[in-house]
Amino acid sequence: MRKRRFGIRLGIILLIALLGIIPVWAADEIKVGYTGPLSGGAAKYGRNILEGLEMAVGELNEAGGITIAGKKYTFKVISLDDRYKPADTVTNARRLIELHKPPFIFCPHSGGILGLLRFNEQEGFILHGYTDNPAVLQQGNKLLVKAPMSMGFYNAGVIDLGWKKGWRKGALLCGNHEAGKMAEKTFEILWKDKGGEIVANAPADYGKVTDFYPYLTKILAAKPDCIFLYGPSEPSAMIISTARELGFKGGFVLGSQCKLDEMEKVTPLKFISPSAGVCPVGLMPLPLMQEYSKKHKEKFNTIPTSESAFNYEVMYIFAEAMKKAGTASDLSKIMSTIPEVLPVGKHAIRGIHTMTKEGQFLSGYFAMEIADAKFGQPVDIDPRPWYKKYGATWMPK
Repeated sequence: MRKRRFGIRLGIILLIALLGIIPVWAADEIKVGYTGPLSGGAAKYGRNILEGLEMAVGELNEAGGITIAGKKYTFKVISLDDRYKPADTVTNARRLIELHKPPFIFCPHSGGILGLLRFNEQEGFILHGYTDNPAVLQQGNKLLVKAPMSMGFYNAGVIDLGWKKGWRKGALLCGNHEAGKMAEKTFEILWKDKGGEIVANAPADYGKVTDFYPYLTKILAAKPDCIFLYGPSEPSAMIISTARELGFKGGFVLGSQCKLDEMEKVTPLKFISPSAGVCPVGLMPLPLMQEYSKKHKEKFNTIPTSESAFNYEVMYIFAEAMKKAGTASDLSKIMSTIPEVLPVGKHAIRGIHTMTKEGQFLSGYFAMEIADAKFGQPVDIDPRPWYKKYGATWMPK
């Protein structure tokens, strides 16, 4: 009787598999690790990254997964909160390795990335380090890719726009966090290279300061043509409002952390005008990006950001590279195949088209002016000339 029941069950299972009713067990599952901030002050940023990754994995699985060397695979994202703390990042990664053995781990902050670079080659996972800090590329790691281009390039674009408006005397009011300090040095070097002058510098803790009056009093006394800001959008917008209240009539050069669409929710565009900054994702003249934006809003009910878009695209790059390489485990072969799959067709929503020898992705980039209380036309800036001149690892000293 038991043998008969077993035979019936086995027959049903085989019949279902043949009919394709439940194909899940026919595919192996590739785990994809994520360690980033999902709580605390940086939770929104970390969630943006994760949403893009989950969007890509969801689409891949809905399409039946991918076929590698004749075998079917699906994906599963395993996400862990590291609270933006590098020590937690390392702990999370070791836990992911021990329990899930992911061939890919995503991390969105330079402190955590630098910690993971100490052992990712030995432990065997490709790291997507989402940061504009080029220091992570200076390690010579062979299993690293980085989607955001360097802070130097991103800020060079908006600096060029500010310079073309005739601004020559610049003042600095950057955040005093690691990225803010680097942005400050970057602006100073690039501005002086053009023949500009730095007339004042008043760094502030964007995360703690709520009254920027003392900082702006110092800066405005130097009579700058423009003020360079670098930090989260909300405090950056507050700085602009306070500057206008104090009578500042000049312009603002807004670093890559300042999101114009987010700032508009805090400060009217008439106060932000005139300024130069990075074009908001929703205004980029990229049809594929616009299509993605609609799907993202429908799925998560949130505004898609560069963070979500880039990580969505990188996940597709990994999937296509595995397919072309014919392996889900030979990481060196997967890495060497990545340049061959770029761009990834309809999923190249940010237009990644090149990978440098250091693992830096080059992609579409747009800057923008705000004038007369209106968003201007996106300005397409090709990264290749800048990278040819400075290289992928350039950073201010």
